[in-house]
Amino acid sequence: MNITQISVNRANIAQTQQQGGITPRTLTDGEIRVEVEEFGLSSNNISYAATGDMLGYWAHFSTEDTWGVVPVWGFARVTESKCAQIAPGERIFGYLPMASQHIFKPSDVSALCFSDASPARAQLHPWYTRLYRCEHDPAFDSAQMAIQQSLWALFMTGWMMAQELKSSVDGVLLSSASSKTAISLAWALKQDDIYTVGFTSAGNKAFVESLDIYSQVLTYDNVQVPESISRAAYVDFAGNAQVTSDMHVVLDHRLVDSILIGGTHRAPSAEPLPMPGPAPRFFFIPDVAEAAANKIGFENYHDDFAKHFSDFVTWAAAWIEVDYAGGADAVEAGYAACSNGSVAPNKILSFTW
Repeated sequence: MNITQISVNRANIAQTQQQGGITPRTLTDGEIRVEVEEFGLSSNNISYAATGDMLGYWAHFSTEDTWGVVPVWGFARVTESKCAQIAPGERIFGYLPMASQHIFKPSDVSALCFSDASPARAQLHPWYTRLYRCEHDPAFDSAQMAIQQSLWALFMTGWMMAQELKSSVDGVLLSSASSKTAISLAWALKQDDIYTVGFTSAGNKAFVESLDIYSQVLTYDNVQVPESISRAAYVDFAGNAQVTSDMHVVLDHRLVDSILIGGTHRAPSAEPLPMPGPAPRFFFIPDVAEAAANKIGFENYHDDFAKHFSDFVTWAAAWIEVDYAGGADAVEAGYAACSNGSVAPNKILSFTW
């Protein structure tokens, strides 16, 4: 079967094009071919495109300078195998191209997962090149595939951030409180009774409050901090310099940590703004997760993550609505919706080819 993929203009990431009828190549020894079953799209994928050169996201599946393939999280079935340890029919989960099929070269194969040792991806971060074998993965639930592919990476980011913050602060302020990563962080912090203040737009305030995971929900025109918070962290999911400056100014000496994750708004650079307190630092979940796994052992780390992720998915399933769609036209439309911010915060998008 020929390959269909959606490519993105690397110089103008809002522009996409369909490429159909691509002839698949023959497998070589040690390789497997997978058919992409289902995948999610969110603002996270737009961030991959926006930072594709800076953080190397284009390098995963792209071969051209002008047009790149944006990575997605999703599920695939092995349709052909020349790897003795992986059989046709097996379902895997992980980082995939926005395409109908792909070839991987499994290495370090265990019952839980394997890594892709394809030469073109040899220098990429191992967190992204690891594929999970669903039959033996405690994080997998066949009834919640849409939620897993949309929230797995986002929840790991929020959950790991909570582990890092809970012992050093007594309050956390979050921008873009309706974003799935911010929700993941707030949910994890609530498990440890850490006070959280979620900032959001007026239009999303009612939804954020309905989640009942934030101690307080405020809009961006009402930046304040309870006096009871003496050691605060600000976590920036918006990438908006003015909002970050406002938070630093209001918190002043009470701010002990300022963290940048993502960039939902992708605001343009502005003139230097007041920024008292610690300089913002970038939180890169692949590095953080790999360090934690190396410390306690990969399977121990994944088992712990899977337990918390399962609890989170059970909670999230009560308010998340899934929009399912199929075909290349639908994928392009979904990418455009994520790019222009028109996906409602209680929605996730799931696609098939």
